[in-house]
Amino acid sequence: MNLRTVVLLFLFCNLYVLMPSQVSADTIRQVNLVAFQKDHDSSNFEALFTGSLGALISSVEKDAHVMVALRTPEVKDRDIINMQSDVLRMTSENKLANSGLNCRFFFNDESDEDSLFYSISGVCDILTSDATGTHKKQFLVKRTMLSDPSKVFNVWTKFHEDKDLGLVFYVDID
Repeated sequence: MNLRTVVLLFLFCNLYVLMPSQVSADTIRQVNLVAFQKDHDSSNFEALFTGSLGALISSVEKDAHVMVALRTPEVKDRDIINMQSDVLRMTSENKLANSGLNCRFFFNDESDEDSLFYSISGVCDILTSDATGTHKKQFLVKRTMLSDPSKVFNVWTKFHEDKDLGLVFYVDID
């Protein structure tokens, strides 16, 4: 191999290693999600909350209760996070019915060489049941940019609120 070939290979390898999409795509994160059901229509929730999950729950427990809370094992760019809490039952008409909340959230790593940027969006189903079976109402969760992960403290971002359904979602990235 001549010197020119070695230099070109070296340059290509460095460009590949330093590419932002490659650097950020290999970063493994954990995502913490919590969904609250409002107890009162007039309740208001902060856009950002700093503290542990327990502190977040304590701060809203007079106005809402937890529907689902989860921590993902490992999340990479373009992963889909499934958040689900539901109950299956047989109705009085011997039909299988389902009640609960089922969401598919899309996690995107939009980092560049200078900063860490993430976003989350998704689709959720609210399921209710009666004697005839399951009824589904679907809603979209618009893309929300998330704060930089912090090893020092948790920053919970309210990324969706559905006033009609009384649902509030928060996310924190580690």
